[in-house]
Formats: sequence, C-alpha cells, structure tokens
Amino acid sequence: MRITGKQTVEIEINEKELGYAIMQHVIDEYFGGDFDDAGCDWYTKDTKVYVGGEDWLVSENPHVAVLVDAVNILRYGKKLELYTCTLR
Repeated sequence: MRITGKQTVEIEINEKELGYAIMQHVIDEYFGGDFDDAGCDWYTKDTKVYVGGEDWLVSENPHVAVLVDAVNILRYGKKLELYTCTLR
C-alpha cells in the first residue's frame, strides 16, 4: 500500500533572491542549464536579450525577454534596456 501526504511549507525570500530563482529558470529552461554569462548583466532591446552589451545576442525569444526584464526589476529596481545612440 502506498500513501501520499501533503505538507504546507511557508518560506520567505526577498526580491533579489526571487530574481536569482527566475534567472536560474531562464538558464535551465531556455539554455539547457549550461550558460556562462561571465558575470555580465542581461539587457533587453526590442524583445531580444543581450548579455554585457549589444555584441552578445543570446535570445530572440520574447518570453525570455519578459523574464529577464522581471529579473532586472526585482534585482535593480528597473529594466536594463539597450538603446541605440545616434549622433547628429
């Protein structure tokens, strides 16, 4: 005979920890669990995701961009977006 029980567990995490948990989900789900970002920040621009700057495009998946924006808001209080500067 097999019996399955349920237990309610209450945990508390802060916003920064939640941000790290979401980023780990992004890496596991969309990058196969193996991704070295060299400690660089992740940025978004037009639903694309870059690491460190515009030279390192890592995803064109809009779902990844939304999650990265959420992580940056939780960790830094704002989205980290790349902007193209034009000189006149």
